[in-house]
Amino acid sequence: MRMDTLPEVRAAARTDVGMLRSVNEDSACAEYPVFLVADGMGGHEAGEEASRAAIEAFVSAITAGEPSTLAEVGAALEAARDAVARVAADRRRGAGCTLTGAVLVEHDGRPHWLVLNIGDSRVYLHRGADLHQITVDHSLRDEMIAGGAHDPATLPGRNVITRALGSADTTADSWLLPVEDGARLLICSDGLTTEIDDHQLRAVLTMGGSSEAVAEELVRRANTAGGRDNITVIVVDVVAGGDAWHIMPTGSATATEDDVTLSATVPRRGR
Repeated sequence: MRMDTLPEVRAAARTDVGMLRSVNEDSACAEYPVFLVADGMGGHEAGEEASRAAIEAFVSAITAGEPSTLAEVGAALEAARDAVARVAADRRRGAGCTLTGAVLVEHDGRPHWLVLNIGDSRVYLHRGADLHQITVDHSLRDEMIAGGAHDPATLPGRNVITRALGSADTTADSWLLPVEDGARLLICSDGLTTEIDDHQLRAVLTMGGSSEAVAEELVRRANTAGGRDNITVIVVDVVAGGDAWHIMPTGSATATEDDVTLSATVPRRGR
């Protein structure tokens, strides 16, 4: 069964080098149906090349202007892995990047967001005045906390990540979420979330107006708070063609039966 109408979305993307860095290693895409952020690692130029290669390879594998499919996203993710691996192979110290975002897909005849994450960039879902962090950071700190460690003196910083393109573990977590009218997605690199807490995020997303205004304000606030890293923000608003709001799912989402590149999980945290 095919969708009768395509969801209408409005999106804005902003990326900024921040206050302390001289090179912006973040890359982003906000072109229907792909909304992705990649945060590069590997030192001067290598991280920038890795993030750009990941985004370009992913986007090239997706049909532009129409909802994608689970299989197409799986192939795009594999293309991004290969592209970053080629960049890393040419660097003595290697190179890599996070890859996080949402792709609008058709599933069972209805529009869904296929949210995916490798690394510690994030996707949030904002509805009304509620904010939910959909993705789970692949950081050593988060994994230690999940394992029961709570003493701040024993916890590493957030910058030690356990999954990335170009690293030993490139497994993507994924979630299938319905596309809902009036809902807003925030996709961002950690340059935003290390400077602004969830309370501020919720306030700006609730009161900030258009996607363009919200993206600009979030970047401004991150720089005002210190801007210690590159800052990349994508805000996606669902204008029409989606479902009505519903209760967040409590069961496992199934990405696909035969796709080995995507691991379906459930949102762990709500803010």
